[in-house]
Amino acid sequence: MAVGDYVLDGQNPPPFLLKALNYEKWGIGDIMKLPAGMLTQINVSLNCYHALMGYKSAAGRTAVWTKGNPAAWEIVSYILEQRWERINGDSHK
Repeated sequence: MAVGDYVLDGQNPPPFLLKALNYEKWGIGDIMKLPAGMLTQINVSLNCYHALMGYKSAAGRTAVWTKGNPAAWEIVSYILEQRWERINGDSHK
């Protein structure tokens, strides 16, 4: 959720996303030296970030974007639903 808050609302980036973006940009070297579970957290953070950035950049043409990016849309729609429920409760179901 923190990645969505960062991309969609301009809140501070979560620490794991910053670490993930740094690893993506500069390389991570020996992945065997990462603490247990960190690679998974980095991958999840990056997948969410890139999906949300694609969705955000598709403003005005999101219908086309969602059809062309079904895996990314699955991530984005989940994040949007979770944000909706966090803000409004579960009343939309």
